Amino acid sequence: MEQSNLLSTITYVNTERSIEAGELKITKSEFDLHLYEDVLVSPTATLNLTNVWDISYKTFSDDANLLYLHTHRGVVTYNVPNDPRTFVTVFKKIKNADY
Repeated sequence: MEQSNLLSTITYVNTERSIEAGELKITKSEFDLHLYEDVLVSPTATLNLTNVWDISYKTFSDDANLLYLHTHRGVVTYNVPNDPRTFVTVFKKIKNADY
């Protein structure tokens, strides 16, 4: 797996809610998805692009977007605060040279 050519990166936010001492605690953490020519790398997984069929997104506001990875194991959703269009376009160009 050649990971030397980083093509695009997008930051996603993971929100965790917990109850501590009777109070709701919300913790937000930021992570990056890295798109290479043949793999998509997150902190928890590395997906070969042959197993990622498509990437789509839904925009709710300037800082609220959902990015959907359509994979061989189902759909994985990421909350991305920035516009994901560039990331999606780069992916589609890799998967379809005529895009």
